[in-house]
Amino acid sequence: MSPARRPRAKSRAQRNGKAPRKGALKAARPIAREQITERTAERSLVISIPRLFLYHRGLEDALRAGDKVLTSQELAARIGRGMSSTQIRKDLSYLGSFGRRGQGYDVTVLVKKLGRVLGLDRDWRIAIVGFGNLGHALGTFLELREEKFHIAAIFDSDPQLVGSTWHGVTIRDETELEAVLPELGCGIGIIAVPASVAQRVAERLVRAGVGALLNFAPVNLSVDAGVAVRTIDLASELSLLTHHLS
Repeated sequence: MSPARRPRAKSRAQRNGKAPRKGALKAARPIAREQITERTAERSLVISIPRLFLYHRGLEDALRAGDKVLTSQELAARIGRGMSSTQIRKDLSYLGSFGRRGQGYDVTVLVKKLGRVLGLDRDWRIAIVGFGNLGHALGTFLELREEKFHIAAIFDSDPQLVGSTWHGVTIRDETELEAVLPELGCGIGIIAVPASVAQRVAERLVRAGVGALLNFAPVNLSVDAGVAVRTIDLASELSLLTHHLS
């Protein structure tokens, strides 16, 4: 006869009457996996945000054309740019289920979902600093093409521009930035000034309450970690094309 097993020693939690019931830990595991999955999806969305914007734009164009359902192949064809239907399905799978295999996506539902993810379910007020050729072109593009973005403030140092109006917006002297901007609720600032003054302009925009910067000056900006910055160097982008042609 085998010897009788000794009862297993109680843990400190069991002695104190706080040990979890059987099955409690097993019940917690699926929740943990869901949290990991959500965090993984969020990291993937950070990478694919530019693509999600293209999907949103393509779907909005489809809505205007009267399309209510769109397959991934049809969306890829509408977007172009070498986008594959496989990539579209992979990206959208992180957001949930919006259609049935072989039938396509519900365009209206998907547009709303992408709008929430991208922050395009609300209007955004923008301040432009530097209203020369580039600043003027950017403002015109946004005003005519992107209905969610509204130019609410324009600043420049050129005496010939200051005091004039553009689409109902008075162009103010740069020295008025800190006094005027906090009252306008601008979340985004566009920097279209020479590189030599871009850092100073960025700091002033941040002090005035702007939380995101789109910088067209060919210089790296140093701002608070909580401020989002995107720098677009047009010369650098063109060099990619000249490299291809050389």
